[in-house]
Amino acid sequence: MIKKLKQRIFLLIMLSLSIIMLGIIILFTSLNYNNTINTTVSMMNRFVDGTPKKIYNRLEDYKIRPEFKIDGLHRVFIQNSVIVQSSDNSDNNTVNEHALQIYKRNNEKGIIGKYIYNVKKIDKNTTIISMIEDENTIIHIKRMFIFSGIIAIISIAAIYIIAKKLSKTIVKPVEETFEKQKQFISDASHELKTPLAVIEANSDVLQDKLGENKWIKYIQNEIESMNKLINELLLLAKIENVDNIKEYGQLNLSNEIELILSMFESVAYEKQVIIKSNIEENIIINGNKEDIEHIVSTLTDNAIKHTKPHKEVIVNLKKEKNEIVLEVKNMGDPIPEEEREKIFERFYRIDKSRNREEKRYGLGLAIAKSTIEKYNGKIEVDYKNDFTIFKVKIPN
Repeated sequence: MIKKLKQRIFLLIMLSLSIIMLGIIILFTSLNYNNTINTTVSMMNRFVDGTPKKIYNRLEDYKIRPEFKIDGLHRVFIQNSVIVQSSDNSDNNTVNEHALQIYKRNNEKGIIGKYIYNVKKIDKNTTIISMIEDENTIIHIKRMFIFSGIIAIISIAAIYIIAKKLSKTIVKPVEETFEKQKQFISDASHELKTPLAVIEANSDVLQDKLGENKWIKYIQNEIESMNKLINELLLLAKIENVDNIKEYGQLNLSNEIELILSMFESVAYEKQVIIKSNIEENIIINGNKEDIEHIVSTLTDNAIKHTKPHKEVIVNLKKEKNEIVLEVKNMGDPIPEEEREKIFERFYRIDKSRNREEKRYGLGLAIAKSTIEKYNGKIEVDYKNDFTIFKVKIPN
């Protein structure tokens, strides 16, 4: 849980700071780019405006005079997407090709090849495109983009480090509190085992002396209930104190599940429930045998106890791409949609009175989920075609 919280805070900080920083860099680069282009275009316009009016003054002049080039400045007259005039200089073909490309872009200004261009529409079908060779400005713009890219990479790297440290700092008090809570649960559970053992021993002595007695029976039932609760709390604390999987090895998951299901046949028979399975053979997993037993046993036991008489519990195991998929399905009352996430919380029970009678404290699924998450897996519940479906996915 702490690990997930830390990851969420890290991602939130990382995403927020990255968006702000990249936004600033993009804004700065865009403004710089536009200012540079506008400066060159203004110079082009002043240069053109300073040429003899007899060359540029009337639209008719464009129709009778060739395209001209003065000190690197080209102007191309386009009418109905066709270049009407062209010059005799060596860059003519390149200039004309660029002019047609610019005409299709519908941009007023920009860069193409080694030219900075400006577009003016005379009327609906007539466009004048001015282009000037300005390699120094274009090189400056390219360097600006490269510099912005480098700054963006450095900024993201810095934000990553900052986000890591901040997430650790923010989560540290929560982590310490959670560790104290786990330690308390573990210590309290161990401490409770001794007086429970004494009470159990004394109740056995009383039963030997007094014979069958309903009051002693009540005491023994509650001792059994408390023992189960304490063992589940200890198991939960043990699982959460292990960050990584230890003492794991190659397990034939297919065989393990078949064996576990055979152990539940008598329980299913008493409940008049039919167990069916579809187990893909020889699925191997790196894991701890106790973990696997607990996951499968919890889900199977849960499915049997919530299945109506003469209905089915179906267990499927298969491999899909890089995942091992375990499905435990049962025919019973559907879990309300708003309850489906809550059932994996500690001590959460939908039917509290019924679960209390059956000595169920809402820890089984919480422990199973914690165990699955040790393997970077996930568990989810759904309801389809009269079946409640618990699906476990573990990377393999």
